[in-house]
Amino acid sequence: MSDHVITVEWISAPDGVLDSYACSCGLPLDDRDIATRHAEESGQCTTCLGSGTVDADGCGTCDGSGQAGSGTFRATVTEEFVQDVAALLPAEFGLNDVVRLVGERLLETSGQGGIQAVVSVSAGLVRYLEVCGQIVLCTAPDYVPGEGVQQTYGDPRWIRLPE
Repeated sequence: MSDHVITVEWISAPDGVLDSYACSCGLPLDDRDIATRHAEESGQCTTCLGSGTVDADGCGTCDGSGQAGSGTFRATVTEEFVQDVAALLPAEFGLNDVVRLVGERLLETSGQGGIQAVVSVSAGLVRYLEVCGQIVLCTAPDYVPGEGVQQTYGDPRWIRLPE
């Protein structure tokens, strides 16, 4: 049995339901991000936090073992991988375009995908390209507040900067 059993407790609060995370090792886990990091550091699945279950079918990321994967995505997502995917992006693109391309490339290179890996790699790729000055955000998600007014959320769009 693991020395790091992470549990989640759902607490009813006046403004909604809060989640509280705890580990049997006694380390304080203030939120999901910290619990995920602790699960990763202790070799547990970051999706189910080592429990082996997310829903009635178990955990699709670790196949119910509760253990972290083999690190396939870390080995696959190299700078060359990032540059290959970046080169395939059109001059203007949205996050959905990045997710599609990353998913295709992960399947080609490792034979695996998984929505958590694809989304986190996609978000990291976009942020990396922004920091490197290769792309810039050209539209942000729209939000129209107000009672009786439809709220609209659009896919953010980025454009490639000339080299």
